[in-house]
Amino acid sequence: MTSDGCDKSQQRKREILSAALSCFAEEGYHATTNRKIACRAGITEGLIYHYFPNKKALLSEIIEANFHRDCSPLYRFLSGWEVRKSEKKVPLDPDQFPMFLHDLGKTVLDSMDQNKDVHRVIVSEFRLLEEDGEPLYPKLLMELSIQRIVALFEWWNRSLALDSFSPSRDVWFFTGPLFAFFHFQEILSGKKVFPIDRTDFLEGLIAHFLKGIGWQKAEPCSRTTVSSKKDKR
Repeated sequence: MTSDGCDKSQQRKREILSAALSCFAEEGYHATTNRKIACRAGITEGLIYHYFPNKKALLSEIIEANFHRDCSPLYRFLSGWEVRKSEKKVPLDPDQFPMFLHDLGKTVLDSMDQNKDVHRVIVSEFRLLEEDGEPLYPKLLMELSIQRIVALFEWWNRSLALDSFSPSRDVWFFTGPLFAFFHFQEILSGKKVFPIDRTDFLEGLIAHFLKGIGWQKAEPCSRTTVSSKKDKR
């Protein structure tokens, strides 16, 4: 197949996935037929089987694509920090950890917001995303997000040096509330009965998290101390 043919094939596959996601999110997995997907994508029903053996394969690929896309805010965020971690040029400033948490938290929420339809499908059809007893979504979440965040937390803690900070455990204390908040507010329409400002929620979460791990901002040297040192000289 030529390069143009390969590009066209990949484009067609993306169009089918996009159409399927829209149908799944609007009507549910079971109510969606391949005919509806084909109609939404503007293709014949038979062409779907050229790319996917069945509807479940479509659903699984939609979920996987959500984690692998380099256009995801979280994917870009983690990749950028991993590059910085590998370069090891500038030591981390412990005082900047709250800002890192803020950027991470905002990025997680932005990523879920960008892929709201995917999360809506995951919540409603999570049992279908199991292969041989292994759930697809938690597996991808661990491999492509959580474990990467743990590695960055461990890197930060080399500068923080907090005995009470356990990255592999505390990653859940930080990300868990983010997932719960988003799913309740956006997927389950909880904001209609209990609206919470997203910025206020994130700031409160960070404050509680920092207190829980024992983080404290470094005290700057006072002018008195500095001047007294000069006088002694």
